[in-house]
Amino acid sequence: MATRAPLSPRMRGAGAPRPQLPAQPQARLADTAQASGPGLPAVLWRRYLAFGLAAMLGFELMPKGIGSDIVYVLVGASCVGAIVAGVVLHRPARRAPWLFMAAGQALWVIGDAVDSWFKDVEHLDVYPSPADAFYLAAYPLLAVGLLLLIRGGRPKRDLAGLLDSFTLTAGLGVLSWVLLARPTLNAAHYSAVAAAVEVAYPAADILLVGVLIRLVMTSGGRTTAFRLLLGAVALLIAGDTMYAALGIWTTSGTSSYEAIWLASYVAWGTAAAHPTMARLSKPPTVDADSRFTRARLLALGAAVLVAPATLALEQVAGASLDVWPVIVGSVIVFLLVIMRMKVVISQIVAGNRDRDVLQSRLAYQAAHDALTNLPNRTQAMEAIKAALNRAQRTGSLCGLLFIDLDGFKAVNDSYGHATGDEVLRVTASRLQAAARSGDVVSRLGGDEFVVVLETLSAETEALQIAKRLIERLSAPMVVGAVRRVRIGASVGMAISQDGSTDADRLLHEADTAVYLAKAAGRGRVEVFDESLRREFAEQHLVQEAIRLAIERDELRVHYQPVIGVGSGIVIGFEALVRWERPGHGLMPPDNFIPTAEHSALICDIDCWVLQHATAQMALWHQQHRRQRPMQVAVNISRRHISAPRVVQDVQSALAMSGLPPESLILEITETMLDDDLLATEHCEQLRAIGVRVSMDDWGTGYNSLARLQRLPVDIIKIDRSFLDTTQKSNRVLLELMIHAAHAFGLPVVVEGVEHQQQLELLRTFGCEAAQGYLLSRPMTVEDAGAFLDTRSGAVTVTT
Repeated sequence: MATRAPLSPRMRGAGAPRPQLPAQPQARLADTAQASGPGLPAVLWRRYLAFGLAAMLGFELMPKGIGSDIVYVLVGASCVGAIVAGVVLHRPARRAPWLFMAAGQALWVIGDAVDSWFKDVEHLDVYPSPADAFYLAAYPLLAVGLLLLIRGGRPKRDLAGLLDSFTLTAGLGVLSWVLLARPTLNAAHYSAVAAAVEVAYPAADILLVGVLIRLVMTSGGRTTAFRLLLGAVALLIAGDTMYAALGIWTTSGTSSYEAIWLASYVAWGTAAAHPTMARLSKPPTVDADSRFTRARLLALGAAVLVAPATLALEQVAGASLDVWPVIVGSVIVFLLVIMRMKVVISQIVAGNRDRDVLQSRLAYQAAHDALTNLPNRTQAMEAIKAALNRAQRTGSLCGLLFIDLDGFKAVNDSYGHATGDEVLRVTASRLQAAARSGDVVSRLGGDEFVVVLETLSAETEALQIAKRLIERLSAPMVVGAVRRVRIGASVGMAISQDGSTDADRLLHEADTAVYLAKAAGRGRVEVFDESLRREFAEQHLVQEAIRLAIERDELRVHYQPVIGVGSGIVIGFEALVRWERPGHGLMPPDNFIPTAEHSALICDIDCWVLQHATAQMALWHQQHRRQRPMQVAVNISRRHISAPRVVQDVQSALAMSGLPPESLILEITETMLDDDLLATEHCEQLRAIGVRVSMDDWGTGYNSLARLQRLPVDIIKIDRSFLDTTQKSNRVLLELMIHAAHAFGLPVVVEGVEHQQQLELLRTFGCEAAQGYLLSRPMTVEDAGAFLDTRSGAVTVTT
């Protein structure tokens, strides 16, 4: 019976048969990690890999002896050099892990050199030899290096992953004892020291197995350097395990597995030389995933079942039972599982706690304004509803203050939105300080706030609170540590007795009151009282009646001629709306247009007039063919000219009537274009399709002559108030206005001509057209048609 060779995994027996080297798995060397740039750092790993593969091939082809020993030692030494070069060139954040690994590899190289000296130079078969001391000392250094690398690659302590690694290692430890360590001890014929060395090698491999498992479970990017390092450790463990196993269960030589150790050298050196090795020292951007994935559960389940499965197999095979090692392993695995369960329970509890905190935070964010931390609109409505419900039960008085800041837009425009945000935060703080305890201060949005007042003794108490708020908000504010700004506030107040209203209505009333406060001069309080309530109720009734009037076609269009001052010819008409209201007779626009302007009804009225006026003018064009077609002028409200629908409304009216766009004039007031970008944009769009725009009542608004060249208008219409010719100053002003319009190429129409002297004056000043009672009053469509039939030529004016 042949004697078994000593089980020093790194020792090589000369002359033993060597099986062919297994094919090296081809790793994906291309990596998405950042390149180190051109030059040596980028190509070092490729050159080293090529050198290592060539050296491995040369080792296999060379006769075994001193020459092959030299090649083997050179490959190991090159691995140490590659690790040191990678540290120098790629400058990882943590160098200690790689230096420990370089030291461990250096001990192996020394062990290889010592072992080769004894075997092939001295021809001595010594076991254990000094080489074993170097081999066994290398394992802890490599393990320390890998553990330091793992520690640096974790964003925080991963206790769950650590316990899982220990569990798998314990299971593999039991398996290693049964398959390797115990057979080694049973077959040993050496001293106690030799037997200890024999067992130390499997124990060292188990240490590396545990580190390998921990490395696999480490979160982070799987770079090329990581895969190469993983492969190097796996090759080392595989070589040691196969050598030991074949040494136990076979009698053939085992030195053929030197190729696997050589491959481990090359893979380790290539990993250190690759540019992505520096990333292994950086924590990943995400925390370690400690969830029980399917693969992790299968691995842990297999580790737990190793001990009982070992006993079962030994019982079935009739072998001696490893009771105590299996018991120890089972106890260790059991304790680790208990600790892992405790970690899972702690994670569940922490997860539930974090979820509750997150839900509370989200609920708070959903109910509060992010800038001021005040309750938002939704929460304000809930507070108003709650206050009204309590007032209804107790019969008490409650109120609502609607605060709109004065001058806030100027602060934003002058100092920027950051300063504006700080002003809003200071405003919120001052409102909370000035309000009573129990009052709810909320921010609706923008620069609008509300304060819900409960248990008021009288309406005067709410009024005093509102005045105190205005006084506090009007005080100068210091924002940005040095900048002093001043704003004001207008307050609208609505009161409810016995909760006899709803939240939406109370808020609407307070909003209406603050609008009146701003219109009355700002910095004041307006109360939505019973008189206002009656007024708005009547307004609502009128609005409903107007809506029905449009549906029932109760509106009428009257036409007032526009006459050429020089020629006396009718050049067009102005369309003026009337309402033939049942039970009230024919109502002039002043009786219903202001009410309609509070809602979108005014846009519907404008649209109705556009359709009827353009259709009528198109009909007159067919009946009275002239060299110069007449034009019809339609008044457009502020709300309509600013609405996106205005362009479509005009285009639809022109398309339905067939009237050329140049025959339609849209009259707007000068104030409609003041700081209204939408109105200006819409006027430009309408002019682009051929419609002409007339500035109505010019001179009554922001009358700046310089603005004429920038405004999107084609005609100037001067208000009747400038036709007072009894004073010389008025005549001079009228002449100046007409000449100013002409200077910018704009024709002029003057309205309100009632005396022949006024008409003569306009003719003297070169005014193009006029309209007024002297020339003709507004007429029904029938009278206007008759007017055209009887006056195809110049209009005769009688005094």
